[in-house]
Amino acid sequence: MDFDPHTLHQIIKKIEQQMRCPQCGKEVPVDFNSVEVTGNDFVLLRIRCETCDAYIVLHASLQGIKAVDPDTEKYLLLNASSTMSTEQAHVENMVDAIAEAGGSFDTLFGDLKQQEDAQK
Repeated sequence: MDFDPHTLHQIIKKIEQQMRCPQCGKEVPVDFNSVEVTGNDFVLLRIRCETCDAYIVLHASLQGIKAVDPDTEKYLLLNASSTMSTEQAHVENMVDAIAEAGGSFDTLFGDLKQQEDAQK
């Protein structure tokens, strides 16, 4: 399974919330640099405890991710910040504004820039 950065970030954050050093018991930082290998249903991490300088190798099994319905899987793995939640009227207004500007961002946002410059 290919992981997009957003999904991998969520996995890492979940691990970081639960991860404690087995040697000293302190919280251990986990980040993208900790990821060594990813597979179809696992992530292999190499983590270093900053308190006692112990190294930890963690094999995280992602078997639960396979239980996702294939029809909804593509939506669950999307980056939530890339989806837009808005009313249809707002979308129609934006389409109309882009059409009036002929698809030009300079024309569409030029008036805003002029207004900002005038206020300065």
